[in-house]
Amino acid sequence: MDLELAVKLTEDLREIYWEKWQSHLYFVPTKKILPKVERGIYITTEERQVKTIELTAPKSVTQPTIVIEVPWEIEPVLLLQHLVNVWEENGLEVITKAPTEKIPSNQYDNLATFQLDLFSVFNFLGYPMAKVKKKPAKAQHRWNKKVSDITFHINHEGATGEAIWRKRNELVLLKGAKLKAEAPLNKDGSVGFAVRFTNQLRDENADKVKDFTTIADIVFKSVNELGNFLYFAGTNSWLVLKDDEGNTIDSYTVVK
Repeated sequence: MDLELAVKLTEDLREIYWEKWQSHLYFVPTKKILPKVERGIYITTEERQVKTIELTAPKSVTQPTIVIEVPWEIEPVLLLQHLVNVWEENGLEVITKAPTEKIPSNQYDNLATFQLDLFSVFNFLGYPMAKVKKKPAKAQHRWNKKVSDITFHINHEGATGEAIWRKRNELVLLKGAKLKAEAPLNKDGSVGFAVRFTNQLRDENADKVKDFTTIADIVFKSVNELGNFLYFAGTNSWLVLKDDEGNTIDSYTVVK
């Protein structure tokens, strides 16, 4: 898809003109004046998420607003309905006060073509056109004196060993640990980042390993680094290291 856009930036708005549709898009910050358009659709956003869409301009701009100057060959009310339909299919809830409209079959292709172009612009500018799944917050872990007295056992995908987190930045893998020998590859047969990092760690400690078994204690800076060294990562290592009763190192150190 090729779109030629002319962009104009000012303090009050970002203006985009596209020759293909002979129309404009306006991105208006909060508390700025909306441009006057004869056939417009008005979208409000919050943190770059589309929140509302209407056929009439808001009385005041209390949220960042996108103004679509609707091309003459497209009915604004039908475009609004089509956009709402697509957002709903994409799992994105957008509020509107406009009455529901039935889209005539002879209008669908033109509406869909404009919508695809419009979404391409939105996505390029960082406005997601589908529901964004929030990633869970990464757990934080903190070393403590109690954990330094515990020997944790490792048994994952053929890799085995014992480790002691003796200081905040010193996790000791005790000698006699067995390394996973076969490196996992990407679907296309290429070597991924985790494997390259593991190979680097193993090269740095080559004098402490013989036949995929450690012959001396090795000190790592973190649980994840140890997991890379032993079994090429690929899992949550905080749940792999366990004490004699099966309690994970995560349960001893996670910050709640």
